[in-house]
Amino acid sequence: MMESSFLPRRQPFIYLTAALVVGILSEKFIAPPRALLLLLGLSSVIYALRFIGRKKATAATLHLLIGVVCSGALLAQADVKEAKNPRLIRLFEAHRFSSEDAVELTGVLIAPPEPALEGYYLEVEAQRLRVFDEVIPASGRARLVIRIADPEVQTTFQQLALDSGSRLRVLVRLERAHTYQNPGAIDFNEFLERQGYDLRGNIKSPLLIEPLGRVRVNPLFAALDHLRLRMLRTIEARFREPEAGTLKAMMLGNRYFLDAETSERLRQSATFHTLVISGMHFSLLAFALLNFPFFKRAPRTAASAKFSLSVTPRKREDLFKRPKLWRWAGAFVVLWAYALMVGLAPPVLRATLMISLGLLAPLWFRQAVSLNTICLAAFLMLALKPALVADPGFQLSFAAVAAIVSLALPLLEKCRAIGQWQPTPATPHPPNCVPVWRTVCEMLYWDERAFKREMYKAPITYGLEKSALARWLNRWRVQGWCRGVVGLLITSTAIQLFTLPLMVVYFNRVAPVGILLNIVSGLLTGILMIAASVALLAGALKFSFAGWLVKASVWTVKLAHYALVNAIHPFLDIPGMTFRAAHYEGWQASLYALYFVPIIALMVVLDHWQPTKKTPRQSATHQPQTTMEAARREAESQARHRRQQQTRRLKRLTTVSVLLILWLAMIAVIKPPARLPKGKLTIYFLDVGQGDAALVVFPQGTTMLIDGGGELAFGTARDAAREKLSAASLPQAQAQDSQITASGAEDEIEFFESGVAIGETVVSRFLWSLGLTKIDYLLATHADADHIQGLATVARNFQIKEAIVGRVVENNSEFAAFVQASRRQQAPLALLQAGEQLQIEGVSVEVLWPLRTLEPALRSANNDSLVVRLSYGANTILMTGDIERESEETLIKMGINLRAEVLKVPHHGSKTSSTEGFLEAVQPSWAIASVGQRSRFGHPHQVVVERYRKRHISLLQTGQQGLIMVQGNGQTLQISHYENRSNRN
Repeated sequence: MMESSFLPRRQPFIYLTAALVVGILSEKFIAPPRALLLLLGLSSVIYALRFIGRKKATAATLHLLIGVVCSGALLAQADVKEAKNPRLIRLFEAHRFSSEDAVELTGVLIAPPEPALEGYYLEVEAQRLRVFDEVIPASGRARLVIRIADPEVQTTFQQLALDSGSRLRVLVRLERAHTYQNPGAIDFNEFLERQGYDLRGNIKSPLLIEPLGRVRVNPLFAALDHLRLRMLRTIEARFREPEAGTLKAMMLGNRYFLDAETSERLRQSATFHTLVISGMHFSLLAFALLNFPFFKRAPRTAASAKFSLSVTPRKREDLFKRPKLWRWAGAFVVLWAYALMVGLAPPVLRATLMISLGLLAPLWFRQAVSLNTICLAAFLMLALKPALVADPGFQLSFAAVAAIVSLALPLLEKCRAIGQWQPTPATPHPPNCVPVWRTVCEMLYWDERAFKREMYKAPITYGLEKSALARWLNRWRVQGWCRGVVGLLITSTAIQLFTLPLMVVYFNRVAPVGILLNIVSGLLTGILMIAASVALLAGALKFSFAGWLVKASVWTVKLAHYALVNAIHPFLDIPGMTFRAAHYEGWQASLYALYFVPIIALMVVLDHWQPTKKTPRQSATHQPQTTMEAARREAESQARHRRQQQTRRLKRLTTVSVLLILWLAMIAVIKPPARLPKGKLTIYFLDVGQGDAALVVFPQGTTMLIDGGGELAFGTARDAAREKLSAASLPQAQAQDSQITASGAEDEIEFFESGVAIGETVVSRFLWSLGLTKIDYLLATHADADHIQGLATVARNFQIKEAIVGRVVENNSEFAAFVQASRRQQAPLALLQAGEQLQIEGVSVEVLWPLRTLEPALRSANNDSLVVRLSYGANTILMTGDIERESEETLIKMGINLRAEVLKVPHHGSKTSSTEGFLEAVQPSWAIASVGQRSRFGHPHQVVVERYRKRHISLLQTGQQGLIMVQGNGQTLQISHYENRSNRN
């Protein structure tokens, strides 16, 4: 019987890494006492040593794994306790200072200022803080950003001559990243903490930065930093946008110049990972370093006593031989230098470790690429930083590589064995597989020409029945191409299977088209990187034809970039090629872990499948046999045959069952059921910062989204980019972490964090957390960006039945984007005005404002907001948009019934609304203000707050309470709010 490849003695780090992960997670969810962990861990190691001495391998292994579990928990505890006083985050949580305080931070720059679209990012290692007159020793890192508004400010900043090691004093407000308090919302604080930052802050002017000299830094690190900055400037000089932004991200890890449309297209095609440095990039670099033609000394001859240098290409069979020591050492140094230069993000560190272990493995007579090698790299990374276990980039990166090593490569190896089968003493019988599969394998691997050469030299010749198409493909020498395409398809499919739940839970994206497009994107990424490198080197060396070579390379980059970005275009109108998926929340998210059970079972089934294994048979005997002996032998042969048939059927049944369970698990991951309350009128008021968004769920499950949040534009470059994304003609959804070597995961999160798209990361994520993939009605109260911008994104991400507006607005890009997105969903645009009424599942939706008119508005106006009153039995809720005093007074004069138990506070609580007369007419018991935690406009105004307090109206704010849920059964109302998972400012 064949020995499994997954035994602990063959691949020990599979089990050691799993035990380490269990220990780290136990600290997160259980938090066992440190004393208990030390006692249990020490006793486990002692017992393991005793069992090793007694040669009881199983018992020793179990106790060793328990010890590793305890070690993982202890490492996680140490990682958490490392952030003690006087760390910035601890000082902040202890209220030694607040986000409202302008503090004087003294520290050291740990890297040169990182260029961004409209400013610079500064990474400061803190030394001390001055809060008012108090000086506090401090440690930890702060991530600061300074906006550069004009050339004069740029000049002032450049004169500071900041560099790595610069000691500075800066006046800044430090804060935690804002996390929207809704189910499904991304926690940007966790992202920043995984990157090693305590707090972040905005520097308003270079004049607030005071250089204090410099401290000594590692000269190697400084040289790498300067080289990276020079390359960034060179890329900017050589290439135009959007190619320059793509190359900065792809080659140097700077993602702040990415074009919005480029990012969107690549998310749709599940190829966003090509924009960030990952395993593919390091593999290309390693291959070039180890296999590029090298200069070789020509042999000494009688005709020449001198040495000459000639470029000698390597033969194909030489590509896979162990490189010379100098080349191996050079590749090792260059790879780690490049990794340090671009930053040791999890995918970068994983790729560098994997390649380094692959180079070192043959020295210990180990397989260079194996699941054990992957787990060893994961073990080392987690031991150094246990918090990586929750990092999306870490998870996606290792899932993708594990898919290649444990599923794709073994399957291709089985296919090769089937296709190349010839009768030998080890494999005397034809492959044990279905005929169709055997034919396909022969088409890819059978070498008819080599077989004929072998038969020509052999003393005994014979023929083999092989597929005619295999002979034809071999004759025309196209098998290599077919083999490569099929291998890439199998690899890409395996990666899609392994990363599916992670892509859904982090990015709500499913892209089967990625199986094909990742092959294309890999080729185009290689072309982009090679052409860009040639352009950079040719421009630096300046030889005779350098100018022509630079121009050719630039055009190659432009064409490859266009093909990469637009590869998704032919597939956008094909249903199911790329779509958004809902995700599970809470305990239901455990389904994502259970998904990997059939995946592991499939790996085991594939490992035990030996299609060319020799079948044991009873040896023939020529000794005389009695009739009884012959009958007994015949009975034994038949029984053995029956057992073999039963075993074969059981294996096939097991394989089919595993595939069926995997298929059901995929459906469960992709299509979670909607989790909506039934039998009640439910309204969710979302925390979207400065903006409005409310989901209405009617008693039988019909949904209406009233506004979708957004960001008000103030003319900055980022606002222009965001407006471009909103108004662009994007046929489908936004969308990351796919043949994902998956650095895309954390990089998409950073992309959002640097310019949060409310409709994507807040509103859509909340809707997906409820299991929704379609919304019946989208209602835009008016066309201000903080109300309608997110609706355009929702219209791209979800199936829409109908879009509703109160006024048509001309010359408004946000309104146009909303209309265009609705039309792509074939959702009609309805115009509702005062006096109209809808009846939806027993709920009356009365339209109270605006007044009837068919003339479009020239611009969006607060007083054009849709005002609707929802009535369900005795329950009444008044949704007011952004109406102000003028509209409130007109509604009162018209004598309209405004009475409501719950009032959505008009215009976020501005002092121009919520007049005394209006509150007297509504007489609410509760008022809900949709406003940011710290409103830049001072909402809700203190005067307005006093008006509500004077009338004993309970005023709730989404910025403080988070998501607020109002639920009515027709008689009574219940109001609850979301408990934020992270510490709030």
